[in-house]
Amino acid sequence: YGFNAGSELKVDAVTSQAFLNTDTAASFAAVTWLIMAWIFEKKPKFLGLLTGSIAGLATVTPCAGYVTLQVSVLIGIVAGIVCYYAIDLKNRLHWDDALDVWGVHGVGGFLGIVMLGIFATTTINPNGANGLFYGNSTFFLKQLVAGAVCSLYAFLFSYVALAVINKITPVRVGLHEEEMGLDASEHGEEAYLAD
Repeated sequence: YGFNAGSELKVDAVTSQAFLNTDTAASFAAVTWLIMAWIFEKKPKFLGLLTGSIAGLATVTPCAGYVTLQVSVLIGIVAGIVCYYAIDLKNRLHWDDALDVWGVHGVGGFLGIVMLGIFATTTINPNGANGLFYGNSTFFLKQLVAGAVCSLYAFLFSYVALAVINKITPVRVGLHEEEMGLDASEHGEEAYLAD
């Protein structure tokens, strides 16, 4: 809330809109994630509710102060569905992303950039731009390019940073340590004991 609503550095109608859009998108994404889990896993979980809400927050962040409240509902629902499938894809491909950062923040953030390009309106924020839905295809194309460039930069920077760090200290523990559990292998104790 402080990030989305506070980014304007003043309090006015845009600040209120950003606050409401942030809460609305997070709420709808959380419930949508639960519905997806109920349909596909037959058992919704609290962790899914929390992950869905974070997906909604990550997705609405680029456009919180530029879209209508109704669009924030749509953003939340789309975020819940798309990010749920992104995490499912990550799991099926066995990618090493224990905190689901790629599927929630990466995919959600990119989706938010695209949604801004579609639904931004100067009715909400006169200092912004109109999106594709309001007749501005140029802004939409700029958002697509920005999303692609940011994604490429994040991937390349992360890859290089991890390669450099791996030269200094291993980024990943061995298979034996991973199977034993990091609490036991790294710290010599168990943080969570099974019943």
